[in-house]
Amino acid sequence: MRIYHNVPALFAYNALNNTNRSLQKSIQTLSTGLRINSAADDAAGLAISEKMRAQISGMNMAIRNAEDGVSMLQTAEGALASTHSILQRMRELAVQAANDTLTQQDREYIQLEVDQLKDEINRISTATQFNNKKLLDGTSAGIWSSTDLATKAYIRGSLREIDQFGQKSAFEGNYKISITATPGQAEAKKTDIFRIKHPNVTMGVSLNDKAGASALRVDNLPAGTYTMRTLNTAANSDIAKTGSYGIPADLYTHKLESRVVQAGAAGTAGNIEDYNGKTLTVELDGVSKTITFATTATTTVADFLAQINAGLPEGVKATEAGGKITLTYTGPKSTTGILKVSGTSITPVGGGGEPKAALFATAASAAPTGPVPPLNAEMGATPANLTGNASVLLEVVSVNEKAKSVTFKGTANILMEDGTVKNVVKDNIVMSEGTPIDLKDLGLGTDSLKMTLNAAAGFKVGGKIVYNVTKKAAANAQTVEIEGQQTETWPYKWGGSVSDATLKFGLDAEKVKEKELHFRNFYLNDKNGTVYEGDIVLTTNKTAMTADKTLATFEAAYVGQVAKSDVKLRDLEKFWTTQGVFMLTDPQTITISQGDGKSTKITLHATDTLGELRSKLNDAIANGLGQARFAVSNANDFVTFVGKGTEKDYGLETVPGTFIIRSLVAGAAGRLSFSGNEDLVNALSLNVVQEAKENSFTASVYDAHTGATIASNVKVSGNQLIGVIHKNVDVEFDPMANIKVTWNENLRNFVLSADGTPYETVLHIVDNSTIFQVGANEGEDLAIDIGNMGANALGVTRVIVTDRGSATRAITILDTAIGKVSTQRAKIGAYQNSLEHTVSNLTTTSTNLTAAESRIRDADMAKAMMEFVKLQVLNQSGTSMLAQANQLPQNVLSLLRS
Repeated sequence: MRIYHNVPALFAYNALNNTNRSLQKSIQTLSTGLRINSAADDAAGLAISEKMRAQISGMNMAIRNAEDGVSMLQTAEGALASTHSILQRMRELAVQAANDTLTQQDREYIQLEVDQLKDEINRISTATQFNNKKLLDGTSAGIWSSTDLATKAYIRGSLREIDQFGQKSAFEGNYKISITATPGQAEAKKTDIFRIKHPNVTMGVSLNDKAGASALRVDNLPAGTYTMRTLNTAANSDIAKTGSYGIPADLYTHKLESRVVQAGAAGTAGNIEDYNGKTLTVELDGVSKTITFATTATTTVADFLAQINAGLPEGVKATEAGGKITLTYTGPKSTTGILKVSGTSITPVGGGGEPKAALFATAASAAPTGPVPPLNAEMGATPANLTGNASVLLEVVSVNEKAKSVTFKGTANILMEDGTVKNVVKDNIVMSEGTPIDLKDLGLGTDSLKMTLNAAAGFKVGGKIVYNVTKKAAANAQTVEIEGQQTETWPYKWGGSVSDATLKFGLDAEKVKEKELHFRNFYLNDKNGTVYEGDIVLTTNKTAMTADKTLATFEAAYVGQVAKSDVKLRDLEKFWTTQGVFMLTDPQTITISQGDGKSTKITLHATDTLGELRSKLNDAIANGLGQARFAVSNANDFVTFVGKGTEKDYGLETVPGTFIIRSLVAGAAGRLSFSGNEDLVNALSLNVVQEAKENSFTASVYDAHTGATIASNVKVSGNQLIGVIHKNVDVEFDPMANIKVTWNENLRNFVLSADGTPYETVLHIVDNSTIFQVGANEGEDLAIDIGNMGANALGVTRVIVTDRGSATRAITILDTAIGKVSTQRAKIGAYQNSLEHTVSNLTTTSTNLTAAESRIRDADMAKAMMEFVKLQVLNQSGTSMLAQANQLPQNVLSLLRS
């Protein structure tokens, strides 16, 4: 029996501690349900379990990833469903626009909707996103930039590549594109011929404001070109005939003088009886009459003269003086020998062998005297009394041949030296042969002008004569001269100049400043007697007229004449409907669309001229459509007006009165179409005079860093490289790459030619593919192709429906775009199905792996409970035994007490 070491107690104590430790583990197992709660429980099992747990949690996350991917794809596919609907609507509109029951205005309304739909496609492509990640603008596949604004990339899908060994790599880098061109041809159109609709239209007007002219208009002028100028020296007061009709021409006098004749018996020198039975033939300008004399010894000279006068041709008159008979003809012809005689030969006194003598020693008239005007106008005794400048029209009212007088109606348009005007009409102005009259009754001042009728013969009722009266101003004298040449193509042209003499007007330069000066003149058609009372209204400014200056030049146009560039659209027949309505009473807008989808607008106003219309059209193409960058030095030559006299024998500018409208972008991308008010577009009546032909390009692609060749000598028509750099990358470059533009003055057209240096541009591409992590481990992913679904990438920016041809082409373009969207939606659908299968597979794999991990890690609760009950009993037993063992030393005390 021992006291110091209670071995049974120690044994019981150790057994109880072991039981308690086992009981604690059993309690932990039962409370956690895990067989392995720490590495000490099962080091190898724990390692295996943790690896399995990583796979399980990874797969569970991959399932979530895949489901999120499905949601993303559903978002993209839903957006593309809207794009599909939009494209279908656009196609429907294109089919509608291709029908010619529509007007140009209708098609423009359709184009407005089409343009809005294009914008909506772009909005969908840029705004569609999932968790702030854009899906349809191409950035979910790749990111790009270029060295040129004209170079664009359209990423159609993922840039990730997988080789035959399953190795994944990203296609990205910097690529130099070298381009050489074979130039095509840009379209050119010609308008209808613009003709004058209204009378009194001026064109080609040039006003010298420094000489005092500020504005000009005309009324009833003969069609022609006019020049108004001041003379170097002011002209003196004068009157000049400027036209006549039905008025005898200037007169010439032809005479033949006979030998001396006398009454008496035969055989006396010059005895009239000797002419008995003789004939005298008198010929006037090829027309002859023969006189047979009947004379006796008692026939007087007067009787003999009467016999001659009775048989003379009309217009020839015989007179006698000093026994000599003179045949006289006064008429408009100045030909020598126009008056001839023959016959009347008699034997002179003395008989025998002397030669025979004729009544007239000379057989033909010599050179005539003259000319003498039938009506003579000249300055009167007091020219200073002349009241002003005037255009005077005298019309023959009646002719009295017996009284040798002519009655005129006179009309005078008077322009005073201070610019004031008046009109005077005098109905009965009677003029008798040889008696001068004063023209004071026409308001021209007493004794200032006189007029003399030299011969009443030849005047006929309805005849007309026009005079220009010039007055020299008393102070600050300037003379304005007006010259005009009739237009060759004017249907009523009667000659070269509009008047027989230049028109002159004396003015006081100081008094006519800032006034409307009416240069009203009578212009007389000497072929049919038509009188044009024309008025040139010149508005002056503050500058006084000075000598030897051109005031104005202009052309008075006739209705139907080919217009010049300064004619207002209001005065052109093309801008009026058949109902007589002017198309531009309210401003009208025309839309100009380019084949690549760009468009611009111009607005036309009632006051616009052809020149201003040309400028608007040219600016629209050069700047609105951006073509000026191709021809900076000739940016004003996109639209030219072909004026009369400037047309060419060949080329585009062969028809005067038309616009030539040129594009500089070759091929379909540069075609121009016009839309707006149907009547207005029809007024332009555009037709193609130069067809568009596509440029062709040869492109090579190199790595910008290493120079390695990516693609070599790829030939394309148009300015796009489709899938050349990468199957999912399309590149659009400058449509005028490697093309230089020159202006051919002979052809009056742009010429496209290849530049000697290849065009180069650099494209930077970075892979930004959308990749779904659909597995628990590295490399277990899925890359998806979602490309750029914007309007440019789909090609629908080129959709134009403003004319039938463009609308039909748009149908094909839209079919292609619909196909692209269908392909993208089909890919997205395939990706969705793939992800759904992936989710199902991952779920199964995760479940099975979880079961395996459970067998390693989870506790068998029945078995653990059995162990717990056992340990609980042992704990109670050990505790009791420890208590018993601790009582054993008490037995020693019993021995001591005994």
